[in-house]
Amino acid sequence: MSPDLTELSRDALLSAYRQLEARVDQLKANYELQKKQLSAIGRLSTRSTQVAQLSKELNTFDLDQIVRVALTKIPHLFNARYCSLFIYDYENNSLTLKAHNHPEPISEQVSLSRQPDTIMALAISADQPLLIENLEDFERRKGLKVRRLATDKYLTNSCLISPLMAGSGEGTRRVMGVLNLADRSDGQSFDRDDLNVAIQLSELIGTAISTSVLVNEMRSLADTDGLTRLANHRVFRESLDREIKRAGRYGACFSLIMLDIDRFKNFNDEHGHLAGDCVLRQVSRTIRRTIREGVDLAARYGGEEFTVILPETTLEGALVVGERLRRGIAEAEAEFEGRRFQVSASLGVAEYRKDMTASDFMDAADKAMYLAKKNGRNRVCRFDADLRAPRPADPAGTPAAGN
Repeated sequence: MSPDLTELSRDALLSAYRQLEARVDQLKANYELQKKQLSAIGRLSTRSTQVAQLSKELNTFDLDQIVRVALTKIPHLFNARYCSLFIYDYENNSLTLKAHNHPEPISEQVSLSRQPDTIMALAISADQPLLIENLEDFERRKGLKVRRLATDKYLTNSCLISPLMAGSGEGTRRVMGVLNLADRSDGQSFDRDDLNVAIQLSELIGTAISTSVLVNEMRSLADTDGLTRLANHRVFRESLDREIKRAGRYGACFSLIMLDIDRFKNFNDEHGHLAGDCVLRQVSRTIRRTIREGVDLAARYGGEEFTVILPETTLEGALVVGERLRRGIAEAEAEFEGRRFQVSASLGVAEYRKDMTASDFMDAADKAMYLAKKNGRNRVCRFDADLRAPRPADPAGTPAAGN
């Protein structure tokens, strides 16, 4: 073999070795890239499985169950320390805190009208989840100053804010609430993969909340009076029968108030039925504010007449409640088309006795109410079970005021 050929072979071998070395480096790089891609696919697959499982658990009409699933499962899905869920109030254009896992108290009410520069308000305006890797960088980049709330207690300055939306067509999308995630446990910022999952959850949770609210509203319409939002006559009778059975079985005491707005027909004739409806709503609000929420039951009995069932309440206690109702109704003002109206009511109070039927009990309270009207209106009278007759309430307990 000639010297030139030997030298050429060495150069060729060196070149081939270098090419092989470069190829090995390329294969290593491709391997690392594929490993990362497979890892990402694995994480995506795991997350997809978790989201599918969440979808099953969110398939319920129970709003509390939806919130519980969101607060216990979703932080793990994002490796997030803190999570809070707010429900949107259309009437007041505000967000109300439903649940959170922060170690300290956070904002319970956020007005979007008065606080349009909060992170949650910005996410709702964008109509999509808001990924913030660093809150201060986000402010500089957007050229704005975000209003800090007690909700925004972040350690890593990274958060993921998801408006919970329902409906997909133009004009049908509605915001149902906001889900806030903050501080990944590994100290890293939330990333695009987190954002993609958040987009799925935004629709998933929003639709679940919307369905729950709709079903509860339908149930409420079946049980409540449409104008006053108090229980309807059917629910009142069912509740009264239930309390009578409970009293018979356990010897529990309870009382009944019947209430009628004074001269309401004359009011309607003078001011119109729309103004009358406004007065009925005002009276119902006064009743709701006065009775014990979740204990007493207030119902619209019919027309301008209302009833209140007071469990575990003696006649003396019921007279106190009756006087509070009388005073509250007389002092309240209903406003309609720039005009203000005040009305009064006459109330009858009776305590249940074991020998009474439901009709007897209602008749006792009704007789006391009509005595209140006969004696001058705007007052409370009681039914004396021993005398089997209505009587005026004690003067000290019920200051009369004719109307």
